[in-house]
Parts: sequence; structure tokens; C-alpha cells
Amino acid sequence: MKDEYKKALKCMVFAQSFVESLDDFGGTTVYRQQLKLKGEAFVKEVDKFLNHTYKNGSTDTSLINLIEGMQNAIDKVIDEDVIVTD
Repeated sequence: MKDEYKKALKCMVFAQSFVESLDDFGGTTVYRQQLKLKGEAFVKEVDKFLNHTYKNGSTDTSLINLIEGMQNAIDKVIDEDVIVTD
């Protein structure tokens, strides 16, 4: 796989994961107004990137499955390897 394709795929995975994570984070008390405004502005820009990349929903299913698999792997690493300290 060409290096530029790997970079593009990483961008898609991280962008999609960030948008979903920020959406999940949105309902918490930590999510203050400033972060909310900046996050929403960022999400709009990332959504533009993702919509263009996904070509408004016509992205190959195998690519979507690959992205979901990568997100699941990230979640697994966080759940199994990250130690939270107070």
C-alpha cells in the first residue's frame, strides 16, 4: 500500500473516531461551553472531510469495515492497557 494511502486511511480513522468520541463526551459535565463551541466547529470541518472522503455514502463497505475494526482495536487497547490514575 502506498504511504499516502496509509496516511489518508489514518486520517479517516482518527477523524471518524474523534467525531464519535466527542459526540459521546458531549453529555458529560466536563464538556463546558468553550470546548463545546470549539468541538462543534471542528466536527463541522471534519465532517466535510469525511463526507468528501466517503463520497456522500458511496464508500466501499470493506473500507468502512476496516475503519470500524481499527476503532475497535483502539478501544481494546484503551480498555486493556491504559491505567487511569487519580
